[in-house]
Amino acid sequence: MTEEYRVDLSALQQVITRLNSLVDTMDGVGSTAEYKTELPEGYLGREFGEETALRGAHGKMKEEIAGMVAELKSMIAEVSQKSSVVLSGYDSREQDVRASMR
Repeated sequence: MTEEYRVDLSALQQVITRLNSLVDTMDGVGSTAEYKTELPEGYLGREFGEETALRGAHGKMKEEIAGMVAELKSMIAEVSQKSSVVLSGYDSREQDVRASMR
């Protein structure tokens, strides 16, 4: 007895849609990290040595977060693209099988 395997193309399409949505969300996260977390000079106070060090640490952390967001966005986009290729392959094969049964 042979086993039958089925691929739910609509579920795969949902995964791709969600991944693409997540990439769009990552754009917002990256923008927030870059532009809405500025720490201007004097914001933490004035005339104490730690202020400069704190702003420097904050700037370094912003850069690291921006790098992580960019890498994560790239990874998600890659999975989405590869999932689209898989979907296309399964869909083509399904169409071929249907055509051969006519």
